[in-house]
Amino acid sequence: MSDFLENLKKAVEVGEFNSEAAKKITEIDKLADTVTVGEAARSLNKKVEDSGVKTVTEEEAKKANTEYELKMQALREQELVMQQVATLKDIDHAVMLTIGDMFDFVKTLDEAFDKAKPEHLSIFAEIERIKSKYSSIINN
Repeated sequence: MSDFLENLKKAVEVGEFNSEAAKKITEIDKLADTVTVGEAARSLNKKVEDSGVKTVTEEEAKKANTEYELKMQALREQELVMQQVATLKDIDHAVMLTIGDMFDFVKTLDEAFDKAKPEHLSIFAEIERIKSKYSSIINN
């Protein structure tokens, strides 16, 4: 203990020191002597119980942790599934736009070439093949 504290303690014990701080030190010292460790522990336990905090055994903590990990794994899997669904929808949308663009081009070709000319027959055959292949998709 430092000299200052030692001198302060002696002054309080003999009553030579009469300040509020010294009185508080004396009160704390007396209170510390009267409160046992068991009483302090009971008081602390009561405060913990009153606060709603629950103490658990190591086994209960492991079980709760396992349940938490299982739920987190399920959430990660669900997130992965949702990401893949979003990717599929994006691809579907892109394919539909491309098919729409193709049908616009087919319409332009159909209007630009003469069906009566034999040299244009191959383009109209391809147009009909594309229409029959994709028309059910576009009509939905």
